[in-house]
Amino acid sequence: MLEAAADRVALAAILDASGRHQEAAGTLRHALSVYERVLGPDHYEVAGVLQNLAGVAERAGEPEQAAALRARALHIRRRVLGHTRRSSL
Repeated sequence: MLEAAADRVALAAILDASGRHQEAAGTLRHALSVYERVLGPDHYEVAGVLQNLAGVAERAGEPEQAAALRARALHIRRRVLGHTRRSSL
């Protein structure tokens, strides 16, 4: 199940690079739901998918959604890693 979700994340990167932002976002949302269901909503890997989804939202012209997604990703990373150096976030 996680391998298929990881494959979807990779596919989303290809779609995004091809300018197919809406398809990339949908693919990432599906992967995100799997990661959240299997790993839990506050897992570090979930933060990574959220960060990817934020980038897609930014490129799709949705800066408010991108900011909200990045904020959630940062919140998860801080919870998991603690308040460490910025380079690890």
